[in-house]
Amino acid sequence: MATNDLIVAIELGSSKIAGAVGRKRVDGTLQVLAYANEPVSGFVRRGVVYNIDKTAQSLTNIINRLEPEMNNATIGQAYVGVGGYTLHSELNTVVRTFGEETRVTDAIVTEMEEENAAKQYPGHDMLIMVSQEYKIGNNASNEPVGVNCSRIEGNYLNILARASVMDNTNKSFGTAGIEIADDSIAPLEAAKVLLTDNERRQGCVLIDLGADTTTVSIYKGGYLRFLTVVPLGGQNITRDLCSLQLDEQEAERIKRKYGVLYPAAGDETVQVDGERTIELRKVHEVIEARLEEILLNVVHQVETSGYELKNLLAGVVCCGGGINLKGIEEALAQKFQSAKIRLAHDTVTQVEWDTAERPVEGTQGVLVGLLMAGEETCIQEIPMEIKPEDESKAVTGNLFTDDGESAQEERDRKREEELKRRRAEAAAKAQERKEKQKGFLAGLVKKIKSVGDNMEKIATDFLKDEEMDDNQ
Repeated sequence: MATNDLIVAIELGSSKIAGAVGRKRVDGTLQVLAYANEPVSGFVRRGVVYNIDKTAQSLTNIINRLEPEMNNATIGQAYVGVGGYTLHSELNTVVRTFGEETRVTDAIVTEMEEENAAKQYPGHDMLIMVSQEYKIGNNASNEPVGVNCSRIEGNYLNILARASVMDNTNKSFGTAGIEIADDSIAPLEAAKVLLTDNERRQGCVLIDLGADTTTVSIYKGGYLRFLTVVPLGGQNITRDLCSLQLDEQEAERIKRKYGVLYPAAGDETVQVDGERTIELRKVHEVIEARLEEILLNVVHQVETSGYELKNLLAGVVCCGGGINLKGIEEALAQKFQSAKIRLAHDTVTQVEWDTAERPVEGTQGVLVGLLMAGEETCIQEIPMEIKPEDESKAVTGNLFTDDGESAQEERDRKREEELKRRRAEAAAKAQERKEKQKGFLAGLVKKIKSVGDNMEKIATDFLKDEEMDDNQ
């Protein structure tokens, strides 16, 4: 199996860490060759790393399950989706005014972008900037360079997260010996493969119903316009069902099997714990109450976004594990009256799952998006394979080394040494990425200050020249 074109993606979700290995085909489709996931068990809370060591161990387990599917080729790096309940967007506007009609240049646009990038958000890191349209007079333009104007307004949607989010993520991957090839905003990567071009252009609300979080994204005119995370999800429903004297595992089973939101009237009961029964009506009441709270929060976020649902012509698209809840489409229709409703069970990108487990694509939008976005192979080394015709040349290994150590023990020792080396390299590269980011932002600030100092010098020199002319 050729491995020089394989991409590895890892998502830190609110209920599990998931990893996948895939290959992009020339026809634009995706082949997924390996998939694995691990429950987070509290060390990742609402999509944010809480315990670095346990997260690192889980990442190692994921890699150890993926590598055998790749003929034991070593995974050296991975593309990572960043999310969590602290993720949100902030709109920032940068304005330039000119004394007379001025042609907009690349330098002017770059300077405006740099000013936006230098904006400080106490306690938060700016992860990425999503450019919006530039407003020139009463007109909006995606390509302002070359246009004459006396005033230009640049709108930028900055995606922020708590400052510790990326730091803890980098430390976890460094401890696991996995280099981060690139980190991306998880909801943005999911949207690329779950939404159609028409939905992004006409405008829609993308709701990702996760385990502990619900992400709300709004698209219009082809751009992301708003992003926020509600710290509630499907796990809250499960925990509420535990109030019916169910353990969490049984509550999850009941939710998945009988979670009909709008059942027919009756006194139907369901058996739990092998002998006890509970009224199905009570199950429905619990589910409906919590889902009502989640959707009310979503509606509130849409209302405060500045975008009216009636102007989002593509309506509401829902993805994530919550789409498997029976009656969810009816619940969404009730809350978003007259709006189109679509459940994203599949990605718009064609995916072939050559894996033992084939998850619902609508719950794997982040992984699929990361695999499609990845550009560099993530395989570090490939073991030599002996072809059948060369078997005569193979050398049978000794069961024991010269000092009596078993060959297996020696291999295990060497693998541990290799893991330590990879951990050190990944940690060093993570620190290097962090320093580069700090240096980039500091450079922008310095450059912007330099522009201001130069303008001051030009003004001073001009006044001196004017004074000399007056004296003459």
